[in-house]
Amino acid sequence: MKTYPDLYERAMNPIKHWWMYLMIGLLSMFIGVIVLFYPESSYTAFTLLFGFALTLFGIVQLIVALTSKNYFVSRAAVIIGAILDIFLGILLSVNPGLTAIALPLILGMWMLYESFLLIGFGGDLEGFKVGGSFMTILGGIVLLILAVMILIRPYTVGMATVVIYIGVSFIVYGIMKVLSSLRLKEVHNKIVR
Repeated sequence: MKTYPDLYERAMNPIKHWWMYLMIGLLSMFIGVIVLFYPESSYTAFTLLFGFALTLFGIVQLIVALTSKNYFVSRAAVIIGAILDIFLGILLSVNPGLTAIALPLILGMWMLYESFLLIGFGGDLEGFKVGGSFMTILGGIVLLILAVMILIRPYTVGMATVVIYIGVSFIVYGIMKVLSSLRLKEVHNKIVR
């Protein structure tokens, strides 16, 4: 049976990189706010912005996962998610006109996957007895609901509604990443002392 010191040691690298998740969260919230304040902007511009963001998110998560012995959520799931983020980001950036048509489906699927990772991460935080893990799980559930709302009717509810769902989803995702990074910082500070 693993003891808490063993678990803390195995999770040390992701904890050490807590600030990278803070950056992802802040960038995601920024993108969400831009989407909500400028919903009439060019859909192609949104596609490029999302492509850049997903590529950056994927690179950061891949770096943390590959430099870690273990990860709060399954390391393999994070690596697969990071590669998926990079692939989708490049796809959106290289051919924004074509992918703009499929943008709601692409982002809906991405948010669905990220919601599962967030819920799993919240469960792992609970296992480490880190306060506030319930909020991480709740944020994952909210993101899951938003993803399902986009995926159920991506084209029939109107593009303006989908853009609002996407903006809110990026804000929720960003808030959860910021809160998660602060939880990791809390664990880091306990270990370093």
